[in-house]
Amino acid sequence: MSSRIRAALFVLGASLLAGCTAAPEADDVDATRQAATAEATVTFKADWTTDVSGGLERGKHLRIVYAPSRTKCVATSGGNAVWSATAFYRWNGGPVKSTFAAGHNPDGSGTAPGIELDQTGQLEMWFQSNNIYGCNEYDSAYGQNYKFNVGAAASDPGWIGNASYAFERETCNGAVCAGRWHPLDGGFVYETWARQRAALRRAGFEVWKAGVTDFDNPNLWQQLDVQVHRRYVGEAAFTTEYVSFDGRWGNNAHYGIDLRALDPFEWPRGANIRTAADCPKFTITRVNGGTYAEAQLEFYFTVNGVALRASNGSNFVGKYQDYLGNFAVCAP
Repeated sequence: MSSRIRAALFVLGASLLAGCTAAPEADDVDATRQAATAEATVTFKADWTTDVSGGLERGKHLRIVYAPSRTKCVATSGGNAVWSATAFYRWNGGPVKSTFAAGHNPDGSGTAPGIELDQTGQLEMWFQSNNIYGCNEYDSAYGQNYKFNVGAAASDPGWIGNASYAFERETCNGAVCAGRWHPLDGGFVYETWARQRAALRRAGFEVWKAGVTDFDNPNLWQQLDVQVHRRYVGEAAFTTEYVSFDGRWGNNAHYGIDLRALDPFEWPRGANIRTAADCPKFTITRVNGGTYAEAQLEFYFTVNGVALRASNGSNFVGKYQDYLGNFAVCAP
């Protein structure tokens, strides 16, 4: 490819037409793509109609077919495409992302254009085309954008919620007593009383799915894949683990995790800390006048791939605190 072509590779526009949004977040679909169970296709035809095949459901991969004749920016040089069409998209009015749609693929991967349908609700799409000769066009249904409704997958739970936690010294048949759970939305603080005196230190939530959770189902473990994804602030990657079934709560299944098992200060974890080189990789700060150490845990749950987070969309947060002790060198 000539240097002229390389120098003119597509750069995203800083501003979009009415119905579009500026400064999109790049989304390299194929680099991060998880294995899809099925594929749907949306075709933007030359006659300015659209066609959807395969059904739009969460969990599928959406293949994008964009007719080059929809734009006047199509151009070649030396037999090579020197134009690009980029698809912009967003879920339910949220952040804008983008992916290659047609023409010259800037990343050179040659992979087919597409989007992972990892959410439900309204998916909006629009397009920008340009070439090395200065052509720049938008295709956005006259600023209204192309809108598609994405439904739930057949495996999705009917409802998940009531995330809560409990630190209790008193128990009822070995479990947290009724009415002693607290909303997890605002997070929790796991301090020395919870560590030393509480008999139960739990976090959990409920799941409902018709014909699955509303009876004593011996196959529940096969039909609901329930996981917790967690990391301490300062760690890059989340750790994923399965979540235990606690029992039926009416027609719902209740799942729970042991917060003690996640305590980063549980003895003897700090016993061998002598210098900063011995400190854990996550962030430890001083609190309560500098006499206590604190590490923050962020986490969320998934049921068959559907996420449960706090009501504002953020991950749940728990603060673990303990006497500073050997951790003093980790929080100078």
